[in-house]
Formats: sequence, C-alpha cells, structure tokens
Amino acid sequence: MDKFGFDNPYTPSQAHAPTPQLHNELLGDCMNILARETVAEMLPLHSGSTIIDVACGTGAGTAALVAQIKDATNLSIKGVEWNEEMLATYAQKAKDNSWPAEAIHQDVQKLSIADDTFSHAIGTAVLSALPRDAVPALREVYRTLKPGGVAVFNSWAHVPNMEPIRTASRLTRPQGSPLPRDKMKKWEDHNFLRRIFKQSGFEDNRIAILKREIVVTTTGVDRYAGLLWSFLGGSSTAGWLAADGEKWEEAVAIVKEELVKSDGYRELEGGKMQLKFVANVIVARK
Repeated sequence: MDKFGFDNPYTPSQAHAPTPQLHNELLGDCMNILARETVAEMLPLHSGSTIIDVACGTGAGTAALVAQIKDATNLSIKGVEWNEEMLATYAQKAKDNSWPAEAIHQDVQKLSIADDTFSHAIGTAVLSALPRDAVPALREVYRTLKPGGVAVFNSWAHVPNMEPIRTASRLTRPQGSPLPRDKMKKWEDHNFLRRIFKQSGFEDNRIAILKREIVVTTTGVDRYAGLLWSFLGGSSTAGWLAADGEKWEEAVAIVKEELVKSDGYRELEGGKMQLKFVANVIVARK
C-alpha cells in the first residue's frame, strides 16, 4: 500500500452508507429538473414517435417525457437498461403510471434492435457512466435512429458541489493526493462532447450543444455537506485515507463553507437550500 492508501478498504466511521434514500435526499429534485430540461429539446413529438430511453435507470427521462405530452397513447418508448434492479423499478413505474413503455434488459453498447427503428433517443445523466467515453453506446444510438432522427443527451457543465469536495481534499490530505471525481471535468467541455458524438457517426453540422441552468432544491447545508463528503470524499483513485476519520469535521466544514460561497446558493425556509447547476444538453440529428 502506498502513502495515499491505494487498495485501502478503510472507511471513516462518520461516513453515511450510500443508501438509495440518502442519495434521493442529496439529489433533491435535481434529476427530475434535468430530465425535464432535456426532454424539452425533443418537443413537439408527432403521433407515432418511437423513442429509446438509453440506460433508462428507474425512469427519470421517460417520466419527464410522458409528463409533457398531452396524449402519449400513440408513443412507443423502449427503456433499455443493463441493471436488472433498476429495470424492475422502471417496469413497475411504467405499469403504475400507464406509460407507453417497455422495459428491455440489454447492454446499450450491443443492442439487438434493427437499424433505423427510432425517431428519437434520450439519455439523461448517463454519458459519463458509460464505458469508453460512451462512444460504443452512441454508435448503437446512431445505428438504431431513423434518418432524420434526433438524439438528446445531457452532461454537467457546472456542478457546484464538486469543487467543495476537491477543496476539502486539497486542504485535509497530503500534497499530491488524487482528487475526487477529477476525471469528470472533461464532460463539461463542448469540444469533447462534440468529438464523441462525431466519433459515433453524427455529422458536426448536425450537433448542437445548449446550456441550461438547473436550480435544485435539496436538504439543509449542514446535512448536505456531511452527506456529500460521505458519498464523494472517498471517490478518488486512492479511496479514503487513514487520516480522513481524524479530519472528518474539518473536511465537512470546508465543504459547507465552499457551498455557501457558490454562485446560486440560497437558504430556504424549512431547513432546505437551493444550488445552481448548469447542464449541457446535446441535440444530435442523424
């Protein structure tokens, strides 16, 4: 083991376990707003539109889509997801909410779907999670879109909670320690995004990248700072360091201080707060 704790299974006792309930508390209404802003770039949809929800997760994209369509009965949505637990939740939501959607268990990098099938594709909060900079999955999106079909995806252009985490890491860990989520920065870059869509088959002059502000309401700043450091403080290549437990309160205090200074931070009544995110929305036409 090196001085930065690589391969160290240690987790500070103060860290919250990342349960789905706590993730939802941390995210607040972030994913719903992001999905809604992304879906807006697909509208209006014509009767008979066929849509693939790429790496659909539990259905934020499909839910946002159906919510903005007055008559969704003539739509056909395929929610494709590899994670069986998430897909089961998607299927249950589709049943409970009468979505015109089918849950399909497949790897989005190797779709067993014919060429030129869909009029639209949507992917929300998925690009950075896909292997090989998402290019294999986007090639499948391109292949299965009809000529003239539209793919709408998103990534983060500015995330106000990332720099506080990195600042806390710099100030409480040895110099040169790997920073949490440092490889995520490339997803902010329009040139990088344009390049991966071009590598996937889309022509440069048929790719547009838009910026959209996302104002998120979530839990109070003290609780938020503790949850955020719990979930992301150990997300560098080094993981948690042996000294992180001793410096826990210091690190959380730094996260809180940096959050309060961020552009768009606002305290709300009822012990909640708002943060301003900025999303890239990529619209690519075949």
